[in-house]
Amino acid sequence: MMDAVQFIPHEKPMVFVDHLIEANDQFAIAELKICPELMFCEAEGLPTWSSIELMAQTISAYAGHKGQSKGLPPKIGFLLGTRKMLLPCPYFALGATVRIRVEQSYLHEGLGQFNCEIEYQEHRFSAILSVFEPENMNDAIGKLT
Repeated sequence: MMDAVQFIPHEKPMVFVDHLIEANDQFAIAELKICPELMFCEAEGLPTWSSIELMAQTISAYAGHKGQSKGLPPKIGFLLGTRKMLLPCPYFALGATVRIRVEQSYLHEGLGQFNCEIEYQEHRFSAILSVFEPENMNDAIGKLT
């Protein structure tokens, strides 16, 4: 089990992944314990609409882990969108632990697609996320302006 923050370019309070449990060339598994200090947390718990961020940060940890094996620091990436997101309940309860799994299905020139799943109690949350990690952030920003 590894501290996930070493693999992602985020700082608290915008960190939604506690531990990177496993990572290889195809997939990563992370965990998050739901606590009141999390951004967006309410009295009922963490709203499940935040699932997209949990999935995106697990993808970031996956990419950061791969980069670290090559001696590279974590890089900023962009969430482009999601498809087929299923949210079977409204909140993750305080004190509960969720497990997030992301699996790369496509990657070409920084553009990637991942099949994502969150395990929470008897529920399974799923989505397909599209992401982009530019080779050079300055070039990417220049193209956007």
